[in-house]
Amino acid sequence: MVAAPGRSGPAGRWLVTPDRLSGIGHGPARALLAGLLVALVVAALLVPEATTPPEFLHDAIVATLRHGGDYYDAARDLLRTEPDARAARMLPSTLAVVAGAMPAWALTALVACGLTILLWLGGLRLGALLARSGGALLIVSLLAFGIVATAALWLAAPHAGAAALLSAIALVARHRARVATSIAVACAAALIDPAALLTLAVMGALALLDGDRREPLLWLAALILAGFALELHLHTLGATHAPTVALVPDGALARLVGAAFPDTPAMIGAPLLVLAMFGWGTLADPLGPRVLALLVASVALDGVLGIRSATLTIALVAPGLALAPAGLMTLVRGTIVRRRITVTRMTR
Repeated sequence: MVAAPGRSGPAGRWLVTPDRLSGIGHGPARALLAGLLVALVVAALLVPEATTPPEFLHDAIVATLRHGGDYYDAARDLLRTEPDARAARMLPSTLAVVAGAMPAWALTALVACGLTILLWLGGLRLGALLARSGGALLIVSLLAFGIVATAALWLAAPHAGAAALLSAIALVARHRARVATSIAVACAAALIDPAALLTLAVMGALALLDGDRREPLLWLAALILAGFALELHLHTLGATHAPTVALVPDGALARLVGAAFPDTPAMIGAPLLVLAMFGWGTLADPLGPRVLALLVASVALDGVLGIRSATLTIALVAPGLALAPAGLMTLVRGTIVRRRITVTRMTR
């Protein structure tokens, strides 16, 4: 990982390329800076503490499979007493079947391998965005923090953790020269957790906005394949009777903050999330709008059809903090009014 040489300008001294706010006028700069400060205060005061609900049903099904049971027979029986049945029935059999066929240590090694791949690919991809070696080291360190958060999510909710890990790999691996790899990884995520259908949809939509003709069709094909697999799973599972008392999950935004910044109070984690979103939003690289769009969509559509998607981007939330200084400096400089003094010489 080698940091690229810096360029002149307020953003160029931190980022390799100027941020999207470069050249902003005094009025818009003041308005955006004021809006950002308000958002930070509101987030700190209003976002509550929350954690991701554990997947008890998954552990019970895996234990049944390891003793020779059938996935769908076990799932139908357990769903009748599962308080979180609406969300649990949307999770396909993919991860449980793989976990049931492997010893626990082998599955742990597989997850560790995935986390290492994300650190390697993400380090190369994100480190190249920063112009200084110190900035590159900072963003890779924050990526490592995001990977630790993803590992913690895997321990509590394996489907959500796997979807977050594979979605992050798909985002950082996406390149016009190797888009097929990114699509395959995102499709695998959607086959494990339907929440990752959003990854396919967002990536395809932004590829379409980029004016590409072939790439959106590939994302659409993967989306149709994963959607068909989900429909086949639901058809095989059949109708299930939900328990009388349903589990009401915490808010999507609160769960995202809790997962992205584990063991951090919400009044600190929520403003950090706002700053990370600001950093990704001001990044001129194509990765910026993709991460931001998926982050917003995953929170906005969380709970639709019982699919929990809020934690899809947790691995890449913290690295956004390393991108925020360039945009903040641009806004601060934009608010400063430089008075021009005209000197006129008069000759007698």
